[in-house]
Amino acid sequence: MKLPLLVTFLWLSILSVAAQASPCGCAQDFDFTVTYLEQNLPAFHEVVTPKTEPAYTHFKQQLRRALLTDPVPRHCIRYLMRYVSFFHDSHTDITGSPPSGPPVNETDVVAVAAFQASPLFQTTERVPLLPVKHVSSETIEGRYRTPDSTYTIQIQRNKTPLRDYVGVIVQSRTPLWQPGQVKLELQRNPDGHTFHCYQYQRNHTLQAQPVVWLEYGWLRNTSWQKVEAPLLPPPAAAHAHFRQLDATTAYLRIPSFGSTWTTRLDSLYRYAQPAIEQSQNLIIDVRDNGGGADQNVEPLIPFFTSGPFQDDQQEEYYVTPANIERFTEYLHTLQQDSAQVGATTLQHTRQKLAWLRQAPLYQFVPDPATTGRRFTSPMQANPKQVVILYNQGCSSSCETLLFWAKKSTKTTLVGEPSGGYVGYGNVFSVSTPCLRFQLNATTLRLPNQLQYEGKGVTPTVRLHPEEDWLVQTRRLLKQN
Repeated sequence: MKLPLLVTFLWLSILSVAAQASPCGCAQDFDFTVTYLEQNLPAFHEVVTPKTEPAYTHFKQQLRRALLTDPVPRHCIRYLMRYVSFFHDSHTDITGSPPSGPPVNETDVVAVAAFQASPLFQTTERVPLLPVKHVSSETIEGRYRTPDSTYTIQIQRNKTPLRDYVGVIVQSRTPLWQPGQVKLELQRNPDGHTFHCYQYQRNHTLQAQPVVWLEYGWLRNTSWQKVEAPLLPPPAAAHAHFRQLDATTAYLRIPSFGSTWTTRLDSLYRYAQPAIEQSQNLIIDVRDNGGGADQNVEPLIPFFTSGPFQDDQQEEYYVTPANIERFTEYLHTLQQDSAQVGATTLQHTRQKLAWLRQAPLYQFVPDPATTGRRFTSPMQANPKQVVILYNQGCSSSCETLLFWAKKSTKTTLVGEPSGGYVGYGNVFSVSTPCLRFQLNATTLRLPNQLQYEGKGVTPTVRLHPEEDWLVQTRRLLKQN
């Protein structure tokens, strides 16, 4: 039955007034984030139990009340970040949209002037520098620099409900930052010695790091070092490559296992294989490798294995309509870049999506493709010694490499504990409805690896941060 024209007009007017009475903003995005994670996040069922539910409810309500009374609009993302970090899921976070923020051509005077006139730059908080006091390398206060000396900041006390310390720009080599502006904020965690860090990037967009701490004058999980501390050695190269270090030692650098790297990694593995099989030693350098797809790790197994082994990694998908929808969107994205992704990855993704669509909803369902998997690659005569070189930047699928390498008697893990992105995985993104923040959430859990979540995989040999790690690794091979 059709409504009379007048009735229809009155009904649309009521809806319009109602919409105006409920402006879309931070509270609505907070509610969306809460609902989405409660319904779809695997970690929710691990963290929120009958015993912890009262504390969770109190925490959630307290955060919402605080954001409603906060007069600073740009603080909104801080409350959402704090909520998301409650679940101790390293993969799950929330960022601005797009995550990289607006690009700025720093060689263009007009573009720089426009950025400096923008609300993002103009509303960046400014704090007066306090007199510099003599502080030890073990105290958080003091002056810090980035390894390339682009910035020098001073971390000083500045307590508010949202922070305990601020990092204020002392000197900047980029016109996008000026002295006196707040570059980072630190809030002490309940453990008493680590901090929750909120850092504004080069273009002033905000990123969060739930756990940072001071070690050897270095604010770990960031790039900041105290000015009096010796500069750390340069990071590993950002491009994948292979080279022969000497007559007995081969070196394979892999900065990512991402799906879009599949084609180039396959080519690199084939190119390197003959030389690796003629080398007594092999160094696989995966420092700052943020992971990607386990399929890009598997071709490395013949290089480091000492025989067939059983993969004890368990993957349990939390099946919900939203998680299936995110997986469908992911497949469409892969299809748009099929040349780099490769046919094998596309087929694997299609099969998994078809299986998920048949799985029962709102349950954890083991992935039949990974359950009980066994790798049968025989041990090769060479290399005789293999070293996996990694740091905290090794996470997710990079850590899968570490778990598999531990099965080998000829492989040694060296570096420092990895990132600890191992208890949950398969990350997809969705935008919040109002301010368009990007919520990145996991869809599966790995129950036998939950103990490593946030802690990482400990190396057999821990390297010293003051000396080049590749130099230390080569010395270790000679000693062995």
